[in-house]
Amino acid sequence: MIGILVAALTFFSTSLGGLAAVRVRDRMHLLLGFSSGAVLGVALFDVFPELISRSRSAGIEVSQAMLFVAVGFLAFFLLEKFTSLHHGPGHGHEHGRKSTDVGMVAAAGLSFHSFLDGVAIGVGFKTDLKLGVAIGIAVLAHDFVDGLNTVTIVLAHGNSLRRALRWLLLDALTPLMGATVALVAPLPSGILPYILGSFVGVFVYIGASDLLPEAREHDSPWPAAATVAGMGLLWGVTRLI
Repeated sequence: MIGILVAALTFFSTSLGGLAAVRVRDRMHLLLGFSSGAVLGVALFDVFPELISRSRSAGIEVSQAMLFVAVGFLAFFLLEKFTSLHHGPGHGHEHGRKSTDVGMVAAAGLSFHSFLDGVAIGVGFKTDLKLGVAIGIAVLAHDFVDGLNTVTIVLAHGNSLRRALRWLLLDALTPLMGATVALVAPLPSGILPYILGSFVGVFVYIGASDLLPEAREHDSPWPAAATVAGMGLLWGVTRLI
């Protein structure tokens, strides 16, 4: 039940991100920096230690589970590569791509991405309350940026604001769908380390390759401080819960 409630909060996080893309842009680098730190923090301070612990208790070689870290990382690299997701705020015109279809394909990719975020929340809460809360916080921060990117990309490729808001609604609903599927579906303990490994790879990719470069584009030291704050928050959460 808690997992569903946390996933439901991502609806508001994603929606706020999309509305921010329309109305507020001068502080986005700080939000991107904080989100990158939060996502990296949950990968390094919570999911990765849980991966090692669950692998040992299941009698699985850690090196085997680590293979799925690479799988998760590469899967999201390919997802961005083939759906043109890596445009971030302000990048829509830089490549001169104006096809409305490209914008919608990218938005569909982001929605699938958000569905997987919901799956991560569901698996986290099925595994351990602390893990679920940590993943939930990271996903809330990250889905704000997903909503931002959804609206930015759809508009940047010549689509109407109404169409952009429709895609934003879909993107906001998919984490709840993903969490519901993960919480209802059976989860054999033997495959849990591999799932956690893939989540580590996904979160490291999102934090280091997707969000952090966007934050680093600004000369101000504040995005770096926001990144440290995001990591520090997740470190604190994993210690306190």
